[in-house]
Amino acid sequence: MKAKHSLLAFLLAAFCIFYGCTSNPFGDDKISEEKRNVSGTIKLADQTSAKDVYVWLAGFNLGAYTDEQGQFQLTLPPKGGQGTPGGVSGVFNLYPYLANYHLDSAVTVIQNGLFVYSRGDINKDGKLAASKVLRRFLRISTVVSPTVVSKNFSGNIGVTVTLEALDDSATVIFPRSVGGLLGAVLFKRIGAEEVFVFEFSPGANTRDITIVGRAPKSRVMLFNLLQVPLPPGQYEVIPYLLVRHQALPKGLMESLAANVETLGPDYLKLPFRREGGLFEVTP
Repeated sequence: MKAKHSLLAFLLAAFCIFYGCTSNPFGDDKISEEKRNVSGTIKLADQTSAKDVYVWLAGFNLGAYTDEQGQFQLTLPPKGGQGTPGGVSGVFNLYPYLANYHLDSAVTVIQNGLFVYSRGDINKDGKLAASKVLRRFLRISTVVSPTVVSKNFSGNIGVTVTLEALDDSATVIFPRSVGGLLGAVLFKRIGAEEVFVFEFSPGANTRDITIVGRAPKSRVMLFNLLQVPLPPGQYEVIPYLLVRHQALPKGLMESLAANVETLGPDYLKLPFRREGGLFEVTP
C-alpha cells in the first residue's frame, strides 16, 4: 500500500512537470496563499501603545493599521489583480508610519506575485525578522478647560495645544489659523463614529507655519456649546495641525485617504500619537 501511494505521488509530480500545474495537486493552494501574506510587530520607543500605527507597502498601495499589540498583516492581491501577467517581481519597501514619529522601513522581496520569505527583512515564516521601533520627534499635548460641563453650560471652554520637539526642531502648520490662535479642532465622540468640527474663523484660507524646538510652544482657542452643540458624551478634542518634518514616500499619504489633510472626518485617518484632550458633556 505504501508503495502505491509513493507511485501515485511520483505520477502526479511528473504530470505537473509536463503539463504545468498552477496549484498544489495534493489539495488547495495553501503554499501560494500563505506567501501572499506578510506580518510583523511595530513598537514605540517611548513604551506607549503601538495601536493604530499605519503600515504601508509601496508599489501596491496596501495599508493596514496595527492592533492593540502593535501587530499587522498585509496580503498581496492575487497575481491576476497585480496588473502584470504572472504577478509582480521586485524589491519593495514596507513603511510603518506615525505622523509625529520618525519614519522607518523594511525591505520585502516579491517574485511572481508572491513574497519571498527569508529575503530582505522578512524571515522564513513571512514575518518581520525584527520588530520595528519608532521614535517620537514631536510631543502633542492638549488640555481642555473645564474638562466637564453640562449640556446647558453657556460659558467659554478653552483648548490649549502644546507642542515640544524631542529632536532639534519640527515644522508644524496650523491651517486656518488667525491671529496666532488654533484654527480648528475636531471632537471625536468616544465609543461612537460621530465627529464634530469647529473652526474659530470659518472660511479662513491661511496656513501659519511654526518651527517648534525643545522649548514648548502653545496655541489656544475658545468655543462654547452654542457654537458647537455637542450631545452628551465623552470626547477626544483633536487639534487640526499638519507636520512637515521628513520626506515621505510618494503615495503614502494618498493611500490613507484622498483628502486626509483636509479638515473633516478623514483627517482622523492620519495617524498621530497625542496626549490629553479629554472632554465630557453631561446631560
